[in-house]
Order: sequence, then C-alpha cells, then structure tokens
Amino acid sequence: MQRVWLRVTLAAGAGLVSLAGCSGACVAIVLLFILLGDYVVRLGRLDPPLFLFGVEAALLLALASLSLPALALGARGGRVMKTAVLSGLGFCAFVFFSILSLGNVFAVSVALMALVATPFIGSLVAIQEEGHVRVLLGRASVIAAVTIYCTSLLAYWAVYGDEGLPYFLLPLIVASSSWPVLPAIVASQHSG
Repeated sequence: MQRVWLRVTLAAGAGLVSLAGCSGACVAIVLLFILLGDYVVRLGRLDPPLFLFGVEAALLLALASLSLPALALGARGGRVMKTAVLSGLGFCAFVFFSILSLGNVFAVSVALMALVATPFIGSLVAIQEEGHVRVLLGRASVIAAVTIYCTSLLAYWAVYGDEGLPYFLLPLIVASSSWPVLPAIVASQHSG
C-alpha cells in the first residue's frame, strides 16, 4: 500500500515539475521577445545568436520536463520520447490557442482543452498496459480530464467580462490542476 502512495506522489510531483518547466519556458521566451524587442526597435535588427540560444534552452527545458511524468509512471526508452513529443505538441496547441483567445471566445475553450489534454495523452501513452487494465485507466483518466475541463469552463464563464489578471488566470489555474492529478490517477491504478 505504501508503495502505491509513493508512486502516486512521484507521478503528481513529476506533473507539477513538468507544468512549472513548461510555464517557465514560456515566460523565458516572452521575456526574450520583450528584452530583445527593445533592442530590435532601437537598432533595427535582432541579435539571432543570443535570441536563438535562449529559445533553444527554454525549449530543451520544456521538453526535458515533459518527460518526467512518463519516467515517474515507469516508461523507458522510446516511450519516454513519444510521451514528451506528444505532450509537447499538446502544450504548443495550448500556447497557440491562448494567443488566439485574446480576441476569440471559442479559442479559450480549445486552449483549456489543450491544457487538460496534454497530461492526459502523456499519461496514457507512457504506460504499457493491454486489455482490461488499459480500459480502466482510460475510463478513470477520461472522467477526471472531462471533469477538470468542464470545471475550468465554468470558471471561465463565471468570470467572463471581468477585468484583471486574477480573472484571466482562474480558468488556467483550474485547468492546470490536471497536470498533477491525471498522472497520479494513472499511477494509482497502474500495476507496475
């Protein structure tokens, strides 16, 4: 019993670290645009080596952090890379639709869906179960993912029209709770 809780705790912690790594990478890239953007305006040109080095470092950090939940769930080798790549695509979809959501209400729902789907897909790809166990893991994960997604939509609609950063961040905070929750659910029901 204690071993199961240790595995659940490791998976949830890996999900949190993954979320922090991806969020940190996004903040770093935005800061690079802001800091080097001033440089571009003043001198009329971008310093590509410095900018590209910063973006590559941030992307490598995000990719490395996306592999942590898969490792906590027991994935090895190529399965870790598949999980990291698929989760990276999900996070890129979230960032893309978040930028679009600044002018489009529909894009908010797609951005929140991508944020919830990233750990969902990553957790299910990371495990190597077949048959009945895979179905149980899929059902539990789908129920949790849909519940978190619907709650984040309700949070968005509850604060729709209100101005300020806390109102903007509330649905994102609710949706990002899926990052530790979904790997923990898979770890709790995964047999090995």
